[in-house]
Amino acid sequence: MKKIIAIASIFLTLGCASHKKTNKLAAEIDCDRSFFFAYDERSDFEKFKYEGLPTFGDSKFPDFRQTFIKSINELDKDTEMPLKFVNSNVLPSNSMTFAKVRIEDIRLVAGISSAILEVDLLYQMENSKIYLTGKNKMNMGFTKKGSLYKALKNGHYLFISSICSQ
Repeated sequence: MKKIIAIASIFLTLGCASHKKTNKLAAEIDCDRSFFFAYDERSDFEKFKYEGLPTFGDSKFPDFRQTFIKSINELDKDTEMPLKFVNSNVLPSNSMTFAKVRIEDIRLVAGISSAILEVDLLYQMENSKIYLTGKNKMNMGFTKKGSLYKALKNGHYLFISSICSQ
C-alpha cells in the first residue's frame, strides 16, 4: 500500500511540473507594463474536445469566466507587474496594455499515463491580434476546472512574455 501511495505521489508531483514551470518563469519576467484583460463572452460556447486514449471519470464543466478571472489573479501574484481583469472593453490610458481574450478551442490529448490540455487563445489588442496556445500537462487524476485554469495561466504568461520581449 505504501508503494502505491508513493508512486501516486510521484505521478501527481510530475503532473504539476508544467504549472510549476509557468509559475517560476512568470516570477522571472522583468517588464514595466501594466496588463488589463477582458473576457470575451463568446468563449462560453466552447466545449472540451477529446483526442487520444479514452479518459475515465467525469468532472463538472467549469465556469469559464470565473476560471479566466482566477487565472489572471493567480498570475498577478506570481509576477512583479500589475495584471488585472476588467469588465470594460476600452481603457482610457495608452500606457497600459489591454487585451480582450477569447477561448477558441479546448483540447484534451490523453495518453497512457498523462494528458495535455491545450487551450487556443486569441488576444485582441487595439492594432493587433495574437494567437497562442496555453498548455497544462497532467498525470493520472485531473479536473476540467483545475486543468483549464492552469492552461489559461500558461497562455497569459506566453502573451505577457511575448509583449515584454518586444
